[in-house]
Amino acid sequence: MTPINIAQKREVFWDNFLLDEEKTTAFHRSFNLTEKEVCTVLNQGKELESVSWLQVLKLPDGGYRMYYCPWSQWDKEIVIRLAVLESSDGLSWTRPSLNLFPHPELKENNIVIDHLIDNAYVFYDTNPNCPEDEKFKAVCSDKAVSKDTGYDSCLICYTSQDGLNFKKGWVLSETGTFDTLNTVHFRDGKYYAYIRDYHGFVPGKRESTGIRDIRVMTSEDFHTWTIPEELEYDDGLDYPMYTNNIHPYERAPQIRIGFPVRYYDRGEWTPNTAQFGSAPIKEDVMKMEARYGIAVTDCVFIHSRDVNGKKWSRSGEAFMTPGYETDENWMYGDCYLASNMIDSGKETYYMYCDKSCRTRGKGKEIIRYEIRKDGFACIMAGGEEKVAVTKPIVFEGKELHLNFETSAFGHIFVDVLDENGDEIPGKTSFEIYGNTIDRKVFLKDETDFSALSGKTVRLRFRMKDAKLYSIKFED
Repeated sequence: MTPINIAQKREVFWDNFLLDEEKTTAFHRSFNLTEKEVCTVLNQGKELESVSWLQVLKLPDGGYRMYYCPWSQWDKEIVIRLAVLESSDGLSWTRPSLNLFPHPELKENNIVIDHLIDNAYVFYDTNPNCPEDEKFKAVCSDKAVSKDTGYDSCLICYTSQDGLNFKKGWVLSETGTFDTLNTVHFRDGKYYAYIRDYHGFVPGKRESTGIRDIRVMTSEDFHTWTIPEELEYDDGLDYPMYTNNIHPYERAPQIRIGFPVRYYDRGEWTPNTAQFGSAPIKEDVMKMEARYGIAVTDCVFIHSRDVNGKKWSRSGEAFMTPGYETDENWMYGDCYLASNMIDSGKETYYMYCDKSCRTRGKGKEIIRYEIRKDGFACIMAGGEEKVAVTKPIVFEGKELHLNFETSAFGHIFVDVLDENGDEIPGKTSFEIYGNTIDRKVFLKDETDFSALSGKTVRLRFRMKDAKLYSIKFED
């Protein structure tokens, strides 16, 4: 078995990438968000009708922006705009008075792009060759330029030096559907765009017959792009997903994560549907299209170590559900998480989602959630001791750090094994217990890990009532 060179990369236990499944008796568990509070309410103009495609962006000079699109699905002529909020800490959000565009309803407004066709995703371009006046880019759905592709939409960009004053740029691709949030990031000298499309549809009946999917396309210059390729998932299942929310995971940049929306249309109104508190809203939106009142949405967690960004691991359990029934949830449009996360500076990330997505005439509450760093899933044991044994690995450094938690009764011991799985004398840790995202491991022979650096070894974690999220070697 070829050893896995983890060097000093943080490695997470969201899957079996590091684990020898034949020797491991511990098991995996996935986790959900913890709801915290309403951090702001969007209640001006079209925000009272619909708000979509939230995203947070860390600014290079400090602070954060939250971009979003207010619009109304009930207007005869739908007008979609891109607006912005600002925050210094991700907890308190304010609405800047920009007044870059006249607004028929608002004298003071925070609009940064007016009259979009559908959506917009803003990112800060970290490519060192990017011109300064294009460091902020927005990718947006627009009407197709050419009919030769058979698609009725295209993906375009806007560029800006400050992320507030945008100018329309160029067409990125005409191959795709693009009618949801399409995300872009720069990594390893290349741009990756994750877009929305369909497969398995009857021509001319895309919405009613196709399966929503996510595709990836790449570019080295942000002008010429590859043909989008459909993502592949390790579970082998084929069900509708879109609004992908994909980005690199900053604590382990070799990994991408995403929180795509999972769409489910049962196709008919049933007695169960009629018992939802939101049934009157469902009946209202069905006047536009039946599926608006019948389909429901949640979101799942996906991650990828594939350098090409095409092959993904997908959790079958929802990462976010519509929650306990109210008069406004269990609707098509629930669980559209804001793209990207904010580092709390402590042990968690902040994530955001709006409520009341289909409710007319009501402000949209933006809820702040928290998730433990590396805590989307773990390897764990209950009240009986289990073991997690790695495949042969090679690391660099002298210290091993764990992100873990135990009960007061629980524990973790770390044993260093040779590549065949035999114990190395003295290379067993003291008992580890507690709850922290960074705990240094001490060996009982009072040495560090430096003598083993660069050599092929295995790690065995003996666990009882414990959860292990990630490991990292350091100098």
